[in-house]
Amino acid sequence: MRSQALHLLTLGTVIVVLLACSGGSMAVSPNAPEPINASNTVTSQTSQVDNPVFTIPAGKRLVVDYVSAKGLVPAGESVSSISINLPVAHFFVVATQGTDQFGKSVFTAAQSLRATIGPFPVQRDVVVRMERNTFGTEAILAVTLAGELVTP
Repeated sequence: MRSQALHLLTLGTVIVVLLACSGGSMAVSPNAPEPINASNTVTSQTSQVDNPVFTIPAGKRLVVDYVSAKGLVPAGESVSSISINLPVAHFFVVATQGTDQFGKSVFTAAQSLRATIGPFPVQRDVVVRMERNTFGTEAILAVTLAGELVTP
């Protein structure tokens, strides 16, 4: 019995030493995907409103799973497109939502997708663009993006 207890104690000590030396067996791999949930809102008076919603670090790849956007323009104006522009333009269906409590026309786009962006040798912005029928008045573009940052 004493021999078994000594054996178990020795085995337990060896496991603790191994875990301590290895930094723990539950360490996260440096190549594990990093969840990304980003959002940004911009204001512009141009007809093409660009929103840099996320910056991809050099050498990383962004896997986009979901994008949503809300554009606000003065009443009577319209939004003709909302797109993400890397690596190629992906256009989203734009829906008219009526007017908000301040009298602005509201347009939305939301889509689940699977697009990979990168890697690039230098950091790059992921830009969502809203195009509207006029310029010179204030437009607001709010964007959210969900995905994963991975090391290729």
